[in-house]
Amino acid sequence: MYYTTSAIRGRYNLINPSEVKFSNRVIIYNDDDSLLKAVSVLDDGPIFYDDDEPEDIANALENWLKGMLYASDEEEIRNMIQFLRKHSKELLKGKLRKDIEGIEKKIKRLEEEKETLRKRYEELLRDDREEAEK
Repeated sequence: MYYTTSAIRGRYNLINPSEVKFSNRVIIYNDDDSLLKAVSVLDDGPIFYDDDEPEDIANALENWLKGMLYASDEEEIRNMIQFLRKHSKELLKGKLRKDIEGIEKKIKRLEEEKETLRKRYEELLRDDREEAEK
């Protein structure tokens, strides 16, 4: 189990489309990458960040709720807060594992790109030597 967060800036108010808000999302996935839980709250700016731990996210959601007079999905948000706190360590371990996997994929892709560039560079050097020998 792991989590992701995002804060996406956009125009979410259909009545006042010029209003810009941030959709702050936390999504929890099972290890097989299937969706387990998700919540999204609108605010004037980001309320949590990619490097926040589950407890930080729970606190941010709790503080956001305190500032609301009414939230139609309050129960869902409170359930997420409880879930984040209850499974904090497992979620963090899963996120770290996913982040490491992502870095390893990037490294592999960069190594492949480096090898491609190296071969092209060596071809150009070989062409230069052949031209110089003529």
